[in-house]
Amino acid sequence: MQKIPVIRDKKSSDITIIPSDEVVKIECVRDKEYIIHTVSDKYYWAASLEAFEEWLYEEGFRLIDQMNVVNMNHVTEYEPRKGTVTLQHGHTTHYKTASAAWIHGEHITNVMNLLGKMKDLDKGIIDDEADRIFENILAQEEDHRFARSYAMIKALYDKKKTELLLEESELRYKSLFEHNPDPICSLNLAGLITSVNPAMFGVTGYAEEDLLHRTINPLISPEDYTRWLDHFEETLNGMTPHYEITFVRKDGNPVELSVFNFPIFVNKQIAGVYMIGQDISERKRAEEMILRSEKLSIVGQLAAGVAHEIRNPLTSLKGFVQLLQSKVSGYDNYFEIMIDELERINFIVSEFLVIAKPQVVKYQPKNAFIILENTIMLLGSQAMIHNVDIVTEADPDLPEINCDENQIKQVFINILNNSIDAMPEGGQIRAEFRKMEGGKLLMRFTDQGCGIPEDRIPRLGEPFYTTKEKGTGLGLMVTFKIIENHGGSMKISSEQGKGTTVDIYMQGVRKIRS
Repeated sequence: MQKIPVIRDKKSSDITIIPSDEVVKIECVRDKEYIIHTVSDKYYWAASLEAFEEWLYEEGFRLIDQMNVVNMNHVTEYEPRKGTVTLQHGHTTHYKTASAAWIHGEHITNVMNLLGKMKDLDKGIIDDEADRIFENILAQEEDHRFARSYAMIKALYDKKKTELLLEESELRYKSLFEHNPDPICSLNLAGLITSVNPAMFGVTGYAEEDLLHRTINPLISPEDYTRWLDHFEETLNGMTPHYEITFVRKDGNPVELSVFNFPIFVNKQIAGVYMIGQDISERKRAEEMILRSEKLSIVGQLAAGVAHEIRNPLTSLKGFVQLLQSKVSGYDNYFEIMIDELERINFIVSEFLVIAKPQVVKYQPKNAFIILENTIMLLGSQAMIHNVDIVTEADPDLPEINCDENQIKQVFINILNNSIDAMPEGGQIRAEFRKMEGGKLLMRFTDQGCGIPEDRIPRLGEPFYTTKEKGTGLGLMVTFKIIENHGGSMKISSEQGKGTTVDIYMQGVRKIRS
């Protein structure tokens, strides 16, 4: 917006600067002498208009008679019969009028209409009919002076419209970028991060200042970095690769992402890369659960088909071995080995039958701590032989759990047996039963055994996957299945050389009466 230097009256030498937008009309008194009108005041200006003619024209000032140059942006009413226009600025009630030659009547109406479309743009309104109106007025105008006026407004309109569309496009992009639930970042040709959206902060745990203008290397797991670099180079060559990658959060935890790379084009040249990710950690966990369920299903089908057929010949074999042992002397060691191995086969078949198909179980409210104490009585002698001390501790007024007592006892037997096996030199097993929020019961078993490598923990519960030399992996699989069927959850944590902790969470049904 231009500024106009004026004086308060003809005798004053103090110059005042007023914005051109506040001027409603410039009235010619005589050659090089003008009265500058605002809505509520007037000033004087003694100079030629020629120096200001171009920008006055661009800002909407038009000559509507020999004496008046009017700011058409402030024309609120035109009365052809009286030959006057009314001028107002803003929301004030003040106004001024200016005379208008009849020859300019149609021109004034056209300019008012066209400037009205300009004002719509200021409000963010784009009228699809505006271009047609401009074209019709320009096509019908024969007077080159008026045509130039319309062309000037059309040029300003097109410029403002382009700026508005560009601004809208930028706002849409900004909204898509900032409010996108998926993490997005852009990188320059050197692989430095140039922008990140808020979702990226949530996924990585880093703040904006931790990421901007830094390399993306710390975010990518070392084993995936070479593959990511290959995809980055592909994108710089115009490709749009889709791949899965593991990010490392600030806290060190991994995040599985499905990523699309897109090249950033500036002046038809690739200037960088967009990475748009989607957190698929939950999907990965679900896939692992499905895979485990499929393995259980396969084992179940196998068990259903062969378990009983195996048991029948096993019974015969065991009977004949015992008969031979009673008849033949000198080979007792061999017979004992044969009987032990037959018992081991029978045990594996029994474990198969637990998971082969849904068992007929009877759920009743039971005191889980009493079930544990009864289980410890069964395993007491085994624990003493291995020099293992089982210590129990329970909160008062524990909630009961709705369960099948025999199956929960089987869970406790499997967990305690594993802990005893993990402590060949002896040690302590601590069983703690705690009352949790929401009426839940936590059953925690902690041993002082050799521990389990961290990379093996996720596979615990898979059939035939075990960390024990003579184990089958079926015990933990059955344990997981029983807890799952009871609507509970089980978590195993371990540290090599220090021991293992098994946490079982189950929903309580009511409090035990004291």
